[in-house]
Amino acid sequence: MSSVNWSRKTMLLNALLFWPAVILGGYLLWDKSDVMFWIYFAIWIEIIVLGRYFVCRRCKYYGVDCPTFGYSYLARMFRKDESKPFSGRACHIDALVQMLVMLLPILAWIFSLCGIVVAEYSKTDHIITGIYVALGILMMCVHNASGCSRCDVAECRVSRAAKERRSKSR
Repeated sequence: MSSVNWSRKTMLLNALLFWPAVILGGYLLWDKSDVMFWIYFAIWIEIIVLGRYFVCRRCKYYGVDCPTFGYSYLARMFRKDESKPFSGRACHIDALVQMLVMLLPILAWIFSLCGIVVAEYSKTDHIITGIYVALGILMMCVHNASGCSRCDVAECRVSRAAKERRSKSR
């Protein structure tokens, strides 16, 4: 199967929704909970390093435009690995960890509403949290529409190629 030619606009659109959400999540946690902020920060560093090592360097889109928030370029900190196939399992673990860490600012907000361990939120903090949630939902919808629904990496269960393969085998 031939590779999809992702446009630079697709990558930039996904990145322009993703990276501000990550930064906004860190901003929300910065003065609310030191523990949650440092967990958030450490997990993102691990995602950027370990995720790119185990996922992106084995992908056929390594080092070229793709809808994964610029990850294909970040993966260039490592040599491309052609000795092993793309790991769908590593991809799914990476995506799951990203989704869970994106929930930390929302969890902090919920804790603040219950008066647990987190500094009080001002009206502005509540508005910023709403923007964060909206940005996260928009990012997931855009990524699914511009990436997953077009992707031809069959080892990833949510790609178009995997869905087509499942429907043919029925």
